[in-house]
Amino acid sequence: MNSKIRVTFCTDGVFPHTVGGMQRHSRLLVEELARRSDVELEVIHPHAKGIFDSSLGVKELIVPPRDTERIYLAECYRYSRHVSALLAERPRHLVYAQGLSVWHRIASLPNIIVVNPHGLEPWQGLTVKDKLMGLPFRSIFGHLFRHADRVVSLGGRLTDILERCVPQGRVAVLPNAINPMPPRTRAFEGPLKMLFVARFAHNKGIHLLLQAVRELHAEGHGDKFTFNLAGKGPLYEELTREHQFPGVNYLGFVTDEQLGQLYAENDAFVFPTLFEGMPTVVLEAMGYSMPVIVSDTGATAELVGPDNGFLIPAGSVTALKQALMQFHALPTAAKAALAARSHAKVIERFTWPKVAEAHVDLFRTLSAGIKAG
Repeated sequence: MNSKIRVTFCTDGVFPHTVGGMQRHSRLLVEELARRSDVELEVIHPHAKGIFDSSLGVKELIVPPRDTERIYLAECYRYSRHVSALLAERPRHLVYAQGLSVWHRIASLPNIIVVNPHGLEPWQGLTVKDKLMGLPFRSIFGHLFRHADRVVSLGGRLTDILERCVPQGRVAVLPNAINPMPPRTRAFEGPLKMLFVARFAHNKGIHLLLQAVRELHAEGHGDKFTFNLAGKGPLYEELTREHQFPGVNYLGFVTDEQLGQLYAENDAFVFPTLFEGMPTVVLEAMGYSMPVIVSDTGATAELVGPDNGFLIPAGSVTALKQALMQFHALPTAAKAALAARSHAKVIERFTWPKVAEAHVDLFRTLSAGIKAG
């Protein structure tokens, strides 16, 4: 196709002006799409103009931001009214909508619309309270799914969830991505250095990891590992007070620069999360050539298998301990093979140029349905 595909990208924020996985995804995907010669890109966002480098040629359309002091869903709807007013003026533009950014009048907008709901947290609640709190989000997203031309899945179990609530044939699998580091090698000597990075919150499984550590010490295996735990959160004070063991280091909040150093210095990544989308921390660890132990939830099975780590049942301390001990028992060459395969997987499927290309393939298919006029 010789003509450019005209895409209007809609988001409620762009990293680092708004912090979050979806907002980081917005920046990195926009920047990669803007580098292409076959996409004409404009972005609707709530920040001051000029957040993207002028050399990228991104047209920025500014709408009033959400008021974070007011009711979240009401503010999302108000925000989407401003977005929809701009989209109605661009009937021949394909629309890429992050989260709830395109909601108001979605059924009557003239655009081809792709909705990316990201991690599908409202469908993965752990408790009755979680599921009740997710009900209005499931209802709203269900409405968006019915009127979108495509709904993006990050893959894995998320595709199964979406195929139950999206019209047949409208789910498109487009994974998350990173900019990987060069491949690196590790000696895997002495106590294995295991890295955990996440909020200290129940859904991230930090309590399961600490219980596994407690049991490893009780069984005489505590000296086989050092656990470096990065992050803060609602459970931080309680867990750091109640779980003090030799070889467990609580690092607190770390900067991006410090995080890169941790990926480089540790031997493997461990993440017994209870529900996820496609966790960036796992991709980043793989991009630093780390073997990974992670729960089978969300899209993690797209990332980790026996060739680069251990995929364990969510919520099982026993399976987590077994994976740690099995990893420890591997010969150094086998550990190194897992590490190399992690990096290779990222290069094969999860770099931003590859994921942007997959987006453009979808845009080409859908843009054929945009009528002239």
